[in-house]
Amino acid sequence: MKRNSQSLRRGVGVLAVLAGVGGAFAGSAQDQIALSVARTQFNLRMTPDNVTGPEFQVSRLPGELRGRVADVPVALKLEDETVKGNIGSSVVNLDVKKEGDTVKAKGGFQGRPVTLSLSPQELTIYVRDCTYRLKAKEPGRVYEGQRSCDRAFTPPTVITLPDAFLAASPAEQASVLLLAL
Repeated sequence: MKRNSQSLRRGVGVLAVLAGVGGAFAGSAQDQIALSVARTQFNLRMTPDNVTGPEFQVSRLPGELRGRVADVPVALKLEDETVKGNIGSSVVNLDVKKEGDTVKAKGGFQGRPVTLSLSPQELTIYVRDCTYRLKAKEPGRVYEGQRSCDRAFTPPTVITLPDAFLAASPAEQASVLLLAL
């Protein structure tokens, strides 16, 4: 009887811890950038101070993003229409514009050419030799579609954007999306 009592107590304790952790994650869904790309799913939590997730720790400072992504240092200066800085030893030189309700970015990012167009109707990104052509399932929030570098049976890419992302400057929006992908 004593053995069953200890097992029961231990089981209840484990369930309490799991319920607490689950509640913490469920309660913060509104600040998550959710990405589902080629059978890989991950979330980035975006707060007024930082963006964090698996292998993603970036501080949001006035006019800058600083931290580490995939164990590589990130130091980006965000200006009205440009993003300049370094990701590791690679240079970032990105031109960013807002045309109506569309954020457009073009230039060099991590030493490679990139383009980005984000509107309430679609999200198109060319990064790391892949083109993402995603249509809005929920305008301005949820985008879904295929990548050019995926095989035919790969599930579609889905990107969900929270309020904190939508409130960020166009330069920060472009930088965070390009860093995440």
